[in-house]
Amino acid sequence: MLDFWYSERCTRQVKLMVSIVLCIAIYYCSSIAKLSPLFVGISLAIGIILHVLKQLSLKTPTQTVQFKLLKAFIMLLPAFALASMVWSLPQQNLLYLILQCLGFIALGFILIANYENRAKRSD
Repeated sequence: MLDFWYSERCTRQVKLMVSIVLCIAIYYCSSIAKLSPLFVGISLAIGIILHVLKQLSLKTPTQTVQFKLLKAFIMLLPAFALASMVWSLPQQNLLYLILQCLGFIALGFILIANYENRAKRSD
């Protein structure tokens, strides 16, 4: 999924549609159960860290041990972070809170990835 997001096949329109659908899903889930601002901040930070790690893996040569460790860490970070957040979330409406956490992780990732790859203004 991350490889598709960074490829040329993923156009600006696709990224915009994904962002809009993601915001609608977060809004719907928040109408049922409110996520604490602390968990929102943690989720956004995880998305940002995921983007930074992906950028590091793109700059690392593919045949090195560091590349393989980065690739494994990129796959495991969201799972462990989400599992630790789920453990501390309230049990009432847990599914909607988990969906909001996932949405904010994706939103943090999308915002930073789009900001970094935006079209530069010419003078």
